[in-house]
Amino acid sequence: MTAEITTWIDASGSATVLDVDLDASGRFMPEPAFISNAVPGAPGERLRSARHSVHDFTIRVVISGANEPAVRASLRALMTAMDPTRGDGIIRVQSPLGDTREIVCRYVGGLGLDEKVGNTGPQVQFADVKFRAFDPFWRDPSDVVTAPYVVGVTPTFFPFFPIRLTASEIAVDTSITNGGDTEAWPVWQITGPGSSIVLRNLTTGKLLQFTSLVLGASEFVTIDTRPEAVTQVVKSDGTQIFYDLTATSSLWSLAVGLNAIRLEMATAAAGSSSLVLSYRQKYVSP
Repeated sequence: MTAEITTWIDASGSATVLDVDLDASGRFMPEPAFISNAVPGAPGERLRSARHSVHDFTIRVVISGANEPAVRASLRALMTAMDPTRGDGIIRVQSPLGDTREIVCRYVGGLGLDEKVGNTGPQVQFADVKFRAFDPFWRDPSDVVTAPYVVGVTPTFFPFFPIRLTASEIAVDTSITNGGDTEAWPVWQITGPGSSIVLRNLTTGKLLQFTSLVLGASEFVTIDTRPEAVTQVVKSDGTQIFYDLTATSSLWSLAVGLNAIRLEMATAAAGSSSLVLSYRQKYVSP
């Protein structure tokens, strides 16, 4: 077992290891939010949906130094690093299990400081620092990225196998496991040549289909399903082609657990056409 390590990463990417006291609250599972309606003449309410709300949590941070000037300098540096007007920060935790998870958040309070006996001294200052994560989930610090699958080349890695060849199209049937606690939003890159492109999640029944997209040799399309993505469907020349998706298409997510995925693409070329996938697994706790 290893000791837990908590690090703040500011909007510029600079990291500060925090001396964290045991007095923390709310940092594990985010609170649920229920939507319900009253039923006339009946007791209680009827549940419509459940989701996770924004994630507010508090960490007690210990700022210490050899003397008062050192403590003041550390306080100033920490306050600058946590200034929420600079952009999102990240709380990253290395757990006693040895793995690492992080949550994107902003500072919302606590560094005004409670300057009283027990919290303030010539060599130490305690601060109950409050954060808010608008995406309530913890996540892996890096994406799961598959190696490229090249059509016509025997796969030597998991998970892109097997392939099915027919006279008019090439379909890649694969199983992808989302090991997180909640849905994951993938980024796909499909490289041509190819046409009549359909990407299916056979587990959820969702599909993503282009109406007229034709990729030439070495051309590719990137499909970014992440909700925060600014440009979601774009060709390698920079053209945004979200409009080319069919009305029944959706930028679907990977469900928790096993997902059966199928890529269908006509006029693909062996040795050239390929598919790459990346996604970030998310969790309800650090």
